[in-house]
Amino acid sequence: MGDSFKILFYTKRKEKLKSGQMPIMCKISVNGRFCTFSTSLSVEERMWDSRRKRLKGRSEQARRTNELLDRIQYAVYDAYMRLKHLPDEVTPQAVRMLYSGQRSSSIGIVEFFGRHNEEFAQMVGLNRSKSTLYKYRQVCKHLHAHITAHYGLSDMPVTRVDRKFICEFHRWLTETAKCSVNTVWIYMIAFKHVVTQAVACGIISRNPFTGYKLHCRHTDKSFLMRDELRRFIEFKPSTQAQCRVIDAFIFSCFTGLSFSDVKRLTMADIVRRNDRYYVSTYRKKTGTSIDVPLLQLPYSLINRDYADSSRPLFDLPSNNWCNTVLRMAADRMGINKRISFHTARHTFATTVTLANGIPIEVVSRMLGHVSIKTTQTYARVLQTSISNEMSRASKNIESNYHIPDRLMSRTAPHMISKLRRAP
Repeated sequence: MGDSFKILFYTKRKEKLKSGQMPIMCKISVNGRFCTFSTSLSVEERMWDSRRKRLKGRSEQARRTNELLDRIQYAVYDAYMRLKHLPDEVTPQAVRMLYSGQRSSSIGIVEFFGRHNEEFAQMVGLNRSKSTLYKYRQVCKHLHAHITAHYGLSDMPVTRVDRKFICEFHRWLTETAKCSVNTVWIYMIAFKHVVTQAVACGIISRNPFTGYKLHCRHTDKSFLMRDELRRFIEFKPSTQAQCRVIDAFIFSCFTGLSFSDVKRLTMADIVRRNDRYYVSTYRKKTGTSIDVPLLQLPYSLINRDYADSSRPLFDLPSNNWCNTVLRMAADRMGINKRISFHTARHTFATTVTLANGIPIEVVSRMLGHVSIKTTQTYARVLQTSISNEMSRASKNIESNYHIPDRLMSRTAPHMISKLRRAP
C-alpha cells in the first residue's frame, strides 16, 4: 500500500506581519501526520485565493510569488521521492529536513542569523520585543566580527559550526569583545537558539551545543532601603521632566511595575473595587495579569487630568534617559548605589512588601511572575526582617525550651529573672 502524501499552502490570517500581510506557510502531510514550515513569503489578504492556494490575478507580484511557491512544491516533492526509496519510514519531519538541507546546505551562519533577525523583526510589536531584537542583532554583529578576525572570511558555512567553533566564539566574546560573564551568557543563549533552529531545518544533523554548559554569575540587584526611599519621596526635582521621571519611579516602588508597564499605563488600568483602587493590567514582557492594590501615596502621583483619554499617566522619555535622571538624583541625595528604573521593582519586592510581612507568594503574584523562583531573585531578606520575625517567635520558643539550673551561672544576669519566671 502506497504512502499518502500531500503538500498544501495556507496563510496565517490571525498572525499578520507588521506590513499587514499574511505569512504563507507550507504543510506537509504523510500518512495522516503533518508538519509545517514558513515559506518566507507573504501576501495581502485580498490577493490570496484560498481555493487554488495561490495568489490571484496576473500582476508581477502574483506571478513571481506563485512561481516561488511552485518551486517550493517541486523541491518538497523531490525530497519526498528521494526518501521514499530508502528503507526507513517516511515522515513529514524527514521530508522537511531534507528539503531544508537541500535548499540551505551552503548558507553561512551570519546569513542564516540575519534571516532569523529579519523574521523576528516582523513580529516586534506583536509577540516579540524591540529589546530582544536588539540583543539578537548584537550577537550577529559580534559573530561576523569574530569570523572576520579569526578566519579572515565574511561568513562561515552553518555546517562548520561545531563545538570548537562555539568555544572559540565564547572566548572571543570574553577576551576580545570584553563582555562581562553575564553578557556572554546572554549572548551565547541567543546564539544557541539560532543554531538550534538550523538543526530543526536540517542544515546541521547534530546540535553542537548538546552538553555545552553555559554559566552566569549571580549578582545582588540594588534596591532602596526605607530611609533611601523616603529621600526619593521628599526629593525636589529642578525641572518638570525630572519630576515626571521621579514620580514614575516612586509609583513603581509602590506597585512593582516595570518601566515598560509604567510607560504605557493609562487611567483605564486604574480600577476601583470594594472602596479601594487597583492597578489592573498585564505585563508587556510575559502577558501575565497584574492586580496590585494602590496605596494613597502612589495614587496621589497619578495625573488624573487624563481620566477621559487613553494618554499615558506618566509621559516618560527613553529608559536610558530615565536611568540617567535617577542616577543624578541619587548622587544629589547621597545614595551611593547604581540606581536604574528597575531598582524600583526590587525595592517593591524587598523594602515595601517582604519587609512588611507580606508573604512571598503574594509578592510573586503582584509582580506578575510565572514562577516564585523568579521572585526569590528579586527579593532580599533584610536583617531587620530577621530580627522582627525572631522577636515575634522568641516567646513561643522560649516557653517550650528552658535553660537548666546547671547553666544559670553562665547566663547574663539581666536574662536570669526572665528565664526563672517562665512556667
